[in-house]
Amino acid sequence: MHFNIQRLLDDLGGASAVAKRIGIGRTVPYGWVRRDFIGSYHLSLIKKFSPGLDLNHYFEEYNHDENLGSRP
Repeated sequence: MHFNIQRLLDDLGGASAVAKRIGIGRTVPYGWVRRDFIGSYHLSLIKKFSPGLDLNHYFEEYNHDENLGSRP
């Protein structure tokens, strides 16, 4: 499974909009995308400003054969 951070940010209005709403630097979400990691603290802040958000929607099946070399 893969958590699609970019799609989450796009759905919430973009990286800068998310950063502003949860009170972090505007470049922080770009780091999440670059590292392919977002911590539970920031996810909880996102849920706080968007309580109806279904985070399960952003988990995607990962096909190792199609993405050979891009992920472990």
